Amino acid sequence: MPKRNSNKRSNQIFRGRKPARTVAVTLPRMMKYKLPSDQHHVALRWSGTYLLDVPGFVEQIYGVLGPGTRIPKYWTQYFGIWKYAYIMGIHFTFEIASTRADQPLRIVFAESNTQDATPTSYLELAETPRAVSRQVYPGGNQSVIKFSKSTTASAIMGHRLEDDKESWNTDTTGPTLSIQPVAVLGLEPIVAGGATQATIIVTIQYDIKYFTLNHL
Repeated sequence: MPKRNSNKRSNQIFRGRKPARTVAVTLPRMMKYKLPSDQHHVALRWSGTYLLDVPGFVEQIYGVLGPGTRIPKYWTQYFGIWKYAYIMGIHFTFEIASTRADQPLRIVFAESNTQDATPTSYLELAETPRAVSRQVYPGGNQSVIKFSKSTTASAIMGHRLEDDKESWNTDTTGPTLSIQPVAVLGLEPIVAGGATQATIIVTIQYDIKYFTLNHL
């Protein structure tokens, strides 16, 4: 009597059987979230590019205690957690060039405040303490100049502004001090009566302290 092929039978049974389904099992896990401390330090960056007409002396004003219209990315998002912010320090980087080969520029970057009259000349800014002066000569080794400057509100105003609650930023609004520190970029053609244009690439880093949790 011939022997049965048991292997063949088992193979037929295996082929006719439906494969088992794979079921994903999600195990419940405890998600622990700890609120941050009541202060948080962060560096936020803002950058911009300008094409500026320079018929004579012109200026651009930058906030030091508050960013003003130059709000860096994620500035408003952090106010969902913390109520207030104070700009501990600020770092500027400028790259400036003149668009006309026959019109060199002189440039000054200086510290000031909102109480002083708007600067009306290059020399007025250049004579202020800690001012940075540069010159742009198109077509030469100084066709594009780059310089950096760091400062703080207390260094400009001469006292510790962190102690004044009017200097704090609340939500996206700026501080409410009647006198506030600012930084001023001034440009002027070196050739008298010569109008030109300047391209300006500016990067500003705000070193910010957020404080007081929003649920308090």
